[in-house]
Amino acid sequence: MSGFDPGRRARNVERLANETFDVLVIGGGITGAGVAREAALRGLTVALVEARDFAAGTSSRSSKLIHGGLRYLEQGEIALVRESATERKSLRRIAPHRTAVAKMFLPVHGRTSAGLYKLRVGLALYEKLASVVAEEHHRVLSKKEAIALEPNLNPERLQGAIVYPEYQTDDARLVLDTLKSADHAGAVVANYVRVTGLGASSAPRVVAVRDEESRLVFDVRAHAVVNASGPWVDELRQLDQPDHRPSLHLTKGIHIVFRTADLPARHCVVMRAQDGRPVFVVPRDGYVYVGTTDTNYEGPLDEPVVTAADVAYLQEAVARTFTGVAVEPAHAIGAWAGLRPLIQEAGKKPSEISRKDEIVVSSSGLVTIAGGKLTAYRRMAERVVDTVGPLIKKALPPSPSAEQMLPGGNLAGAQDLESYAALPAIRTALAGVPADTAARLIATYGSDALDVVRHADGPDALATFSPEIPLSAAEVQYAIRHEMAQTLVDVLERRSRLAYFATEAARAAAPRVANIAAGELGWDARRTAHEVESFTRQCDARLAWRNT
Repeated sequence: MSGFDPGRRARNVERLANETFDVLVIGGGITGAGVAREAALRGLTVALVEARDFAAGTSSRSSKLIHGGLRYLEQGEIALVRESATERKSLRRIAPHRTAVAKMFLPVHGRTSAGLYKLRVGLALYEKLASVVAEEHHRVLSKKEAIALEPNLNPERLQGAIVYPEYQTDDARLVLDTLKSADHAGAVVANYVRVTGLGASSAPRVVAVRDEESRLVFDVRAHAVVNASGPWVDELRQLDQPDHRPSLHLTKGIHIVFRTADLPARHCVVMRAQDGRPVFVVPRDGYVYVGTTDTNYEGPLDEPVVTAADVAYLQEAVARTFTGVAVEPAHAIGAWAGLRPLIQEAGKKPSEISRKDEIVVSSSGLVTIAGGKLTAYRRMAERVVDTVGPLIKKALPPSPSAEQMLPGGNLAGAQDLESYAALPAIRTALAGVPADTAARLIATYGSDALDVVRHADGPDALATFSPEIPLSAAEVQYAIRHEMAQTLVDVLERRSRLAYFATEAARAAAPRVANIAAGELGWDARRTAHEVESFTRQCDARLAWRNT
């Protein structure tokens, strides 16, 4: 079994109330998931609680790219370049199903070829610093070659292009895979368990929580507590120390999604926005998304709003980079906005603030991890657990987390998902499943696709709801039975990407998905209607900027 078994959440909530743990992790995004996995793999008893769903915040709202650190070279952050490159390799090793190679295509415009030469020098330096293998070195394209590969590029003053590889990921499912790995190593994890009080420093520390599903209030006891709550880090620190002054600088990043017919990019095209920031056009699974912005943010943390001004910033970059494409607001079919919890640096613009992480231990012993990047989450977790060990007076063994495969990543020796799907044993295991369905399941679940098929209630359950809604009843049931989904939005936004990439299609699918969820979770008619209404409002709000 690669996922959580049915009933796991209920049993975990009971264990939270009745056991004492070495470490309690607060926050179920990629940082908290990484810490829980790291601690459990190194022999600690671990609990993790998340106030909403796993990856409900920043960790499902990224650009869904695993960066090797090239962009940090421009800021002179050599250590961050090396760490990002090293961790990208580690992630490729432990999660080959979450690291699809994506060719980044960087067009160079200017009066002369000086910009192209500067990039070649920068990339050569990066490849040396990051020990990039020869087959992943950059290529330089002439203007003619660049336009042949991306016919819609604006040819005016185009000098050529650089092509180099990065990785695409599914950020929310990477979090889920990491939590499954933590679970398999013995961690006790639960979503929808909210911390309401941190209690006084003691051994063990008593943390008050509330189960948002049952409304049950109880205490969790742990010898160390890790605050990995992302944008909510300061809120938790104020529970620990009421006089704590905010240490985070929140910035907002938005993405908008189009059909490939409206924005027919063939590569991940790196554009320059009007202010010089890099923004991306990323093709994926029949969609193309554009992002991201980087603006100061003050407002509600749960669901930051996409505004017309945010979208106009991205539209301008697309209009200067491409010709003959339609990216008017009416053509957008999806959108999302997320927050970056950066460490405050006085006087710096959002894009200038370092993406380095910082670990702080308060006078009460609360360990807080803030900042950092998705790519380096495993190394961040390693540093946190190295900090926790002495606090609880435990000598810890070396970390195995850079070698142990995440669930879904067992590709039976294949180099990528396409090669895995072509293996005779996999073709036999998926015999009877339509080829397009099998390909989509493997792309979503990696080797766990076999698990989804094995648990499906017959072949009909694997049929997609419609060509516009690439989701099946079997996947909804799997999300609830084996992936701890508790709400409609859990299924449509994080167990699948439908709510982000095709918001209107997700809205249309909501009643049918809710009816399946109701049967699995025991919802009555009132709860079912509430789930649909709430999700519909969220979808409408996410695309409200189209009408402004």
